[in-house]
Amino acid sequence: MAPRHPDEAPLWHRLGWMAAIWLASVAALAVMAILLRLVLAR
Repeated sequence: MAPRHPDEAPLWHRLGWMAAIWLASVAALAVMAILLRLVLAR
C-alpha cells in the first residue's frame, strides 16, 4: 500500500465528491434527454 500524503483528503470526502460529480452528470444527461424529447415531439 502506498504511503498517504498528509494533505490527502479522507476516503469519505473523496467518495462524496465522486458521488456529487456522478449525480451532476446524471442530472445533466436527464435534462438534455427531456429537452431533446420535447423538441422532437413537436
